[in-house]
Amino acid sequence: MAAKEVYGIFALAHPLIQSADLSNIPPLPDESVHHQMDLLGRTPQEELASINRRMAAMCISDLARGARQSLEDAATHIDIATQFSPGAIRSEVMDGTEDAMVAAIWAAVAARQDVFRQRAQAMRHPQLLEKVTKGLRAPLSWAPELTSFQKLRNCLEHRGGIVGMQDIDETGAMVLRLPYLKVEIVGQSGAVRPFEIGMALQERSSMEVGVDVRTQTFQLGQIVEVEPKQIGEMAFACWLFAVDLVDKLIPAAAPSGQHEIHI
Repeated sequence: MAAKEVYGIFALAHPLIQSADLSNIPPLPDESVHHQMDLLGRTPQEELASINRRMAAMCISDLARGARQSLEDAATHIDIATQFSPGAIRSEVMDGTEDAMVAAIWAAVAARQDVFRQRAQAMRHPQLLEKVTKGLRAPLSWAPELTSFQKLRNCLEHRGGIVGMQDIDETGAMVLRLPYLKVEIVGQSGAVRPFEIGMALQERSSMEVGVDVRTQTFQLGQIVEVEPKQIGEMAFACWLFAVDLVDKLIPAAAPSGQHEIHI
């Protein structure tokens, strides 16, 4: 959900902001008092660049929050599936009509679910990811990429996009690895070229589409700059993560009911 909505909001808003008159921001609908806040000493170009960075950071934060919530939800369902047995609630269900027993089972599940969810919410990302991975029927395909995305989110949210000591790895840099949709054109001779909008295609050319991993490196003290097209790639990466998580979680968590997807 978050991936689709973030991509849609950014795709609609970003082009409009680039052509907007930032010196004359209109009031909000039904706003009785228009709040005009001016910053001295900033050029229109600097103002636009700052707004673009902030909008990108907001989108990335929302995507990362959706990924985190989905991991917490997955951990909760895994706990219910592995630690919750009919014998454990026999005294709470008792005997009765089928409807009464089903209602009692759901009540017992709900009571324990809050405890499991709070436990998941208290975990740091590495511990939460490890717990979820152990409870799946197969390892997540994009676990390292998800961790690097969380690092990007932390850098933008807590350090204004300036790479700090908390963000770098043993190489002295922050490395962002994200899956993306790779499109290539294969010519008649077998030569492969990256697909570009407006490129001329030969009659017998073919198109190949697959998922690859793009790597970006940010040095200590560097300001993270996110290109507009990367927001779409990040949303797609989070969508891949969600599909991968659900595909590997459902068989393990089937007894626990439903799993909500936040991405």
